[in-house]
Amino acid sequence: MERYYYIETDGMVYLVEEGGRLRFPRTTEGLGFEVEVKWPMVVAGKEVLFSKPRIDYYPEDWWPKDEIPSLDRADPLVRQAVHLSLPRIVAEGVIVEEGKILLVKASRGFLKDQWNLPGGFVGYGESPPEAVAREVAEEVGAPCRVGRLLGVESFIGKKSCLHWHMFFYEVELAGREFHPAADEILEVRWFPIAQAVELLGDRVMSRKIRELFA
Repeated sequence: MERYYYIETDGMVYLVEEGGRLRFPRTTEGLGFEVEVKWPMVVAGKEVLFSKPRIDYYPEDWWPKDEIPSLDRADPLVRQAVHLSLPRIVAEGVIVEEGKILLVKASRGFLKDQWNLPGGFVGYGESPPEAVAREVAEEVGAPCRVGRLLGVESFIGKKSCLHWHMFFYEVELAGREFHPAADEILEVRWFPIAQAVELLGDRVMSRKIRELFA
């Protein structure tokens, strides 16, 4: 598998020019500084090692990360890897009543046909609590009140290589009837917490619920 080094610090990315294209270096030899490999990615069948340089200065002559997606000269592999490295923020609702927790089964998306907490992506201009309220209204189909923050988990997806920040909020339902979005949710159901931990399709959700209610 071809190997490349994605070297980034302070929002600046080290790229080399080859054949009129801006590319990641294939080796760390001759860079003039050492690098520390942080996370491996697999992008378009190629190994990309996300790395931090060991330097004590601001690299003004490197490429600003925010500009790379719109650079015509940037190699597609560079654009894809930068896209993967941008954090994704999701917010999940933890709804518990009488020892049971409410789960939803998705009909599409990352967790299709699996049980998960009601929640999803934080939209542009939204705060995580606003996103939870919107997602619960859509996925459960009941009004709710968003309570305290129960924790935040940050991780790299094993398959997607995406960088996730997952916010968990205490949520209280204001109604007992469920009217989930038909194009998104197959089923809404209460489960004993111990059973829910085993059913949750996302390992981070499962671990968090186990920690919260151990």
